[in-house]
Amino acid sequence: MAFAFKLLKFDQSAGQLSDKNTTKKNHFILLSILLTGFIVRAVVCFFVSELHVQRDTLGYLEQADTLLSGGYTNYFPNGFPFLIALAKLISPDHYITVLLWINILLSTTSIYFLYHIVRKTSGDIKVSLLAALVLAFFPTQINYVRWILSETPSTFFLIGFFFFYLQNKNFSAGLFIGIASIIRTELFMILPLVMFTELLAFRKIRVFLIAGLLIPVLLTGFYCKQKTGKFAISGHGKVNAAYSITASGSFIDWYYLDKHPEIKNSSDALKMYFENMKKEPVQFIKNRVANLWELWGLFPSSSSGNRGIASRVFIGSTNLFLLGFGLFGWWKQRKNFNAFILIFPFFVITSIHVMMYALPRYTYPAEPFMIALAASPFFPFLIRVLTKENLSK
Repeated sequence: MAFAFKLLKFDQSAGQLSDKNTTKKNHFILLSILLTGFIVRAVVCFFVSELHVQRDTLGYLEQADTLLSGGYTNYFPNGFPFLIALAKLISPDHYITVLLWINILLSTTSIYFLYHIVRKTSGDIKVSLLAALVLAFFPTQINYVRWILSETPSTFFLIGFFFFYLQNKNFSAGLFIGIASIIRTELFMILPLVMFTELLAFRKIRVFLIAGLLIPVLLTGFYCKQKTGKFAISGHGKVNAAYSITASGSFIDWYYLDKHPEIKNSSDALKMYFENMKKEPVQFIKNRVANLWELWGLFPSSSSGNRGIASRVFIGSTNLFLLGFGLFGWWKQRKNFNAFILIFPFFVITSIHVMMYALPRYTYPAEPFMIALAASPFFPFLIRVLTKENLSK
């Protein structure tokens, strides 16, 4: 324990920024970034692509219909189906359009949140503006706004959690991480890491944060209990564990449960998972490495022929930027508590999906935080590159 306290000896003054440094010019630049990010997202949603529905979308839509009919499906976390149900109440005939506009607004607000998070961690407005600019135009962050999936809402609430947390608005932070957790359950694991780190470093527990968290989690859990007799915020543990047994990178056997009717519950699936790990340890490790490569690889798989070489190179390039500058930026700022905790979304999401199964979109909520960490080393690097070019001319 003494070692942990020594390791987590943070510079509490790091990242403090005076409002005197904020100028009208910086406000104008930020507003321009937000407006441009908003327009780009709207164009992609309504003028570039007409594809908005994927396989998981259909499941979310079915659960939303069940909610509207007074029932409850305990499969996917119901946070996103709640949002779909709200959109259907607003406009039953045009709810897809409503959901796309919600995505656009949430994604644009996430840029604003990230700007202030980086201001708090770096103490440099230029770095903050750079982070906002990169997020506004980051390809995957734009692309997934057009899909009716949980990525954009869960990312918004996760970024909102850190936004309020770093401002010591604990109840609001708790509400946001609670909502993020009922949309994507693995995001809940970020909170214990943040709180445990703060406890070790400063011997501090934020009670109001826990109170805020409990509201969406308990409301969802007890509503599930009322309808199904079981307290839960998701019910696809058996399926996820079963898929994970043989998952290897882009290969996921979606029919594994059909082949193994003896798997009755999540305990059976986990038992088979660990038995397979003991039985074939080398293959197990290969599968985990393949999952990691599928998430963050510099030249990811062809995804059964769905990705061309250009697409694979492009994805690898963005991953190289996020990993290279993001991890380097985190290491440079490791004594800054506000920056140190920004690595936890990357750590949690990567760890869970390496051990389970990997889809490239699962990294989406972690990307803004890697951009935030990357901004500090990237801005000086960019200045040096531009300066050298100007001198050579």
